[in-house]
Amino acid sequence: MNTTPLYARITSAVSRPLVLLAALVISVPAEVELARSSGFTNGFEFLMPLTLSAYSAASAIIAANRPRGSKGRISAIVGSGVALGMALSAQVVGHLISSGYMTSGPVLVSLVSSVPALAAAHMLHLAALPRGADKATEEPETDQEDIKDTPSAAPRQKAQRGRMKPSLEVLTGAAKMLREANQPVNAQSLADVFSVSTRTAHRYLSTLKNSALVA
Repeated sequence: MNTTPLYARITSAVSRPLVLLAALVISVPAEVELARSSGFTNGFEFLMPLTLSAYSAASAIIAANRPRGSKGRISAIVGSGVALGMALSAQVVGHLISSGYMTSGPVLVSLVSSVPALAAAHMLHLAALPRGADKATEEPETDQEDIKDTPSAAPRQKAQRGRMKPSLEVLTGAAKMLREANQPVNAQSLADVFSVSTRTAHRYLSTLKNSALVA
């Protein structure tokens, strides 16, 4: 039972999107100023907040949702850190320029001009990565129809449910039990003993015949 007070849950649910929205909006002026000082004009400077703050937030979400051990998880985490660093740097530098403590120069213009290309390349890289883990777990061959592979009264081994066929020893014990009960050893009788389908029981019968235990 969740013991968190209702008002705390409501505050948490409401505050998270509001804080994110406020942080993105309040970042706009400094990033627009930074873009203008680096030569982005004619309305293109207003795309810089999307390229920096929104890209940083999206990259962090993508990195967090990559499953552990999946291909590209490290790349997503590193890219998220780089995006966050660029967004923070843009805020600091943008406010320094707008406050008159710093002026633009060749190095700053070069760095800011490379941001759109870097952001686009990283987002395309993350989009192209497969969603699943790069190593699939190999499972042993199973008979999904087999629910119980051990006879109710015969020499038996404890087979894992749905994971392996009964051993030759178990099959031999089942055949012996059927003979002692004056019942035929065929697919139907084996299916009844092991609680499997007739098709699966035919395979068990073939194993016994191949071992010369059944005529």
